[in-house]
Amino acid sequence: MALSKAEKLPQEIIVDILSRLPAKSIGQFRCISKQWCSLLSDPQFISAQLTINSHKEEENLILVSDSHSLHTITFNHNPQNGTIDAISRKLSFQQLEDNWVSVAGSCNGFVLVVNDEEIKFLINPTTLGYFEIPQFDLALPVPGSFSMYGLGYDVVSGDYKVVTLSYYDTDNEYEPDIDYTFVDVYYVRKDIWRRLESSPYDHVVPQLASGVLVNGALHWLASSKTSGYSSVIVAFDLSDDKFLEVPAPSTLDKGNFVFNKLVALRGCLCMFTNTDEDEIDVWMMKDYGVEESWTKFVVKGPDSVTDLIPLCLMSEDDVLLDADGELIVYSMREDRWRNMMVDGIPTMCENAGTAIFRESLVSPTFG
Repeated sequence: MALSKAEKLPQEIIVDILSRLPAKSIGQFRCISKQWCSLLSDPQFISAQLTINSHKEEENLILVSDSHSLHTITFNHNPQNGTIDAISRKLSFQQLEDNWVSVAGSCNGFVLVVNDEEIKFLINPTTLGYFEIPQFDLALPVPGSFSMYGLGYDVVSGDYKVVTLSYYDTDNEYEPDIDYTFVDVYYVRKDIWRRLESSPYDHVVPQLASGVLVNGALHWLASSKTSGYSSVIVAFDLSDDKFLEVPAPSTLDKGNFVFNKLVALRGCLCMFTNTDEDEIDVWMMKDYGVEESWTKFVVKGPDSVTDLIPLCLMSEDDVLLDADGELIVYSMREDRWRNMMVDGIPTMCENAGTAIFRESLVSPTFG
């Protein structure tokens, strides 16, 4: 009886109800019938589901293990006792080897990953769909150069973009003495690479970093060539493919904050720096582009930690951290840290990067 009533519901109501469900549930519902499979695979439905769920917190982490496989960690909050359960899952893609070396960014459920042959892939960890990004014939030779990547979405053109910043290793006597930073952009839907004007900034940094996606732009730390090589935050606007500067916290030393690191927490641009061996200062820009909106908070970890990286805010008080490859949670309210217990977590690969991603049904092939 209940089924017959459901079948009489207008399709737009059924679509509205289903579009509010998690991506994994929708994937399971595709198996009910051919009609539902067609309905739930429609690009308009997938886009609507992504838009409706975009306000929800991204609570999935992807990382590279020390065996060079990809793993996701899903966090589930238990409202009854306030605890957080975490479950790890190894990702296996048909016809792809476990030779991953870095996670370079995420956007709308896509994750940009790179293997040990410097081949880049767009993957969807939820559906296990993937797309190999073609090599660019103007790409700088490897070895002999350094590259940093970023992934984002252009709301104007409706296209995803993979941005590569690359420069020659000028300390290598066999490479040309060129200090330009080349800017190459791959337009995913158009399936084309373009080389843009060289960046007006010096992007040579102590540690290569992926672009941090906030407010429709990818962000990197760099040095200004026109202001005595002072440190700046630069944003690559994904709508017009141009660089602009974002104001940094006024109290920071403009001469050397290029040695800090950027991260996105709850959609806000953040910068962090090590103050002590087991402590970092985190600056959060709560109102994008407004210098006065930068606020600082302190995060602590174990005494023996040499590298502390904030990954996401689990709540208003709890920060998930990568502490030398181990996951810990620091409570700002209680001023103490605890280990994050994860079912089946692997050992993380050092300096391979991680990303917080949103579950979605978007296909990397857009087919």
